[in-house]
Amino acid sequence: MDTNEYILLILSKKCIFVLNKSNLLNRLFVHNTNTLIRMNTYFSQNLQYLRKKLPNKVSQEKLAEEMDIKKPTLGSYESGRTEPKYADLIKLANYYGVNVGDLLTKDLAKEPVGEKESSLNNFRVLVSTVNADNEENIEFVPLKATAGYVEGFGDVEFIESLPVFQVPFLPKDKKYRVFPIQGDSMLPLKEGSLVFAEYVADWWNIKNGTVCIVVTQDEGIVLKRVYNYLEEKGLMVLKSNNERYAPYVVMRDNIKEMWKFAGYFSGQFPSE
Repeated sequence: MDTNEYILLILSKKCIFVLNKSNLLNRLFVHNTNTLIRMNTYFSQNLQYLRKKLPNKVSQEKLAEEMDIKKPTLGSYESGRTEPKYADLIKLANYYGVNVGDLLTKDLAKEPVGEKESSLNNFRVLVSTVNADNEENIEFVPLKATAGYVEGFGDVEFIESLPVFQVPFLPKDKKYRVFPIQGDSMLPLKEGSLVFAEYVADWWNIKNGTVCIVVTQDEGIVLKRVYNYLEEKGLMVLKSNNERYAPYVVMRDNIKEMWKFAGYFSGQFPSE
């Protein structure tokens, strides 16, 4: 797969979407019992099939121990009772040496399993929620949840625990989330402002100077101007509006999510 191509799966208990390079949002599964069972059947069937193919008839208990996944959790994945957590999904795909998308959407028993790309450089999973009308929610990440977001952004239970709301004037074909701003690095936005941000799947085409929420392993959630050197050097430079803060480099592998600034709310009138 070319590095400029990408696949995005938006997982929730109610729907799954795929976003491809042409930026077309295609519904794969809608909210009804049959399609959810079908999705879980492929995943669970594939896990059972792949474990049986392992040499020496590896038990569920031994496999769970090797992968650092609880045995009841692995058992529920194989039986289709539970949707996979993001971290576990990646562990399973890497362990079996298969593509994450294939593990979720293809019957691997009917296809030859060879060496497949298991890297996540071109595959990112976004956990999302929808309301009773199957419309995308806007999740709000409160200040007390920001520390947990870095590890929990791919966890269905964590995302479902966040407050949600709807904004009628925002486009329905884009995914939004709201993050609180800390510090004074992006004046005139003041600490406590709430940033509305649009999910970015294709990092390679982010234009220099774009203001983004960047979620990284080391820095957590930050709002910065992004300068894109992914293609040439595999990194981005993040710059603050406030010149008291020096720009710094973030390597691609350290980036978890990117959200483009779409607007903000503040209880304070902006100063000139």
